[in-house]
Amino acid sequence: MSWYSGLNARILFDEPLARHTTLRLGPVARLWIEPFNRQSLALLVKKIKARKLTWLVIGCGSKLLITKKSLPLALHLGAGDFKACSAEDNDIVAGAGVRVSSLLKAAYDHGLGGLEFLSGIPASVGGAVMLNAGVGWPERLEIGPFVHELEVMTHNGLIKTLHRHDLEFGYRYSNLKKYIIVSARFRLFKKRKENIKIKMRKFLNHRKETQGLDGFSAGCIFKNSSGQSSGKLIDLCGLKGKHIGDAMISTKHANFIINRGNAEAKDILTLMKLMKTQVRKKFNLTLEAEIQIV
Repeated sequence: MSWYSGLNARILFDEPLARHTTLRLGPVARLWIEPFNRQSLALLVKKIKARKLTWLVIGCGSKLLITKKSLPLALHLGAGDFKACSAEDNDIVAGAGVRVSSLLKAAYDHGLGGLEFLSGIPASVGGAVMLNAGVGWPERLEIGPFVHELEVMTHNGLIKTLHRHDLEFGYRYSNLKKYIIVSARFRLFKKRKENIKIKMRKFLNHRKETQGLDGFSAGCIFKNSSGQSSGKLIDLCGLKGKHIGDAMISTKHANFIINRGNAEAKDILTLMKLMKTQVRKKFNLTLEAEIQIV
């Protein structure tokens, strides 16, 4: 009997991770497991710990570059209870696997505003909260201030509720790395539906105009540095359009690397090294990766 027998979960074998990252590249996960509920997740986490397995939690894979040749286990909260989303007065309660687009639709359907700036961000609730997803235009807006409460699981399989005073958020930062996010409660505010729609369209159009939403990418590769746009710094180094294999620095937004079809992780890493080196040489600034490199 296999160690994962008895789990209430969807289990796939030799699953190509390129199907699950927005860069459309990655190795094969020997096991891909999607628990359907908290009990099954807790059991899985305990089994993983007992066997000291190497594993990775994957959401929408929008800020992820996997450099490993293979991965023993990928854990995805994309089914069952983790896809639940409901409204309670001014709150939206969403499972970690709910896509941000679905979260925004639920908020719109119930006339709740506040999160419109997330329009067009290809993330799950868990990933967006973990990274404190946000925008810098026309002002800095982030998901963190709207998180009222979180349900998380420790790597021992224990469920904890974190309240507002337990949470710390900063620029592309949260104090949640040691947890698996299970669900989030967002406190929003009543707003006319037509105004929500107008604002969502405004942010989506800005993303299309400044970043382009075609092509496979992981969004911004580097965090902004010392209050300056990393995209602008990279652009001033004359690197737009530079490519290695099928990996190319976007001609529209220099902080994006595009997979033109058959890019490899090493190509992305080489371009990142070039971007860091040129910015350090020209501006004496060190860029810090915004994406997770595994």
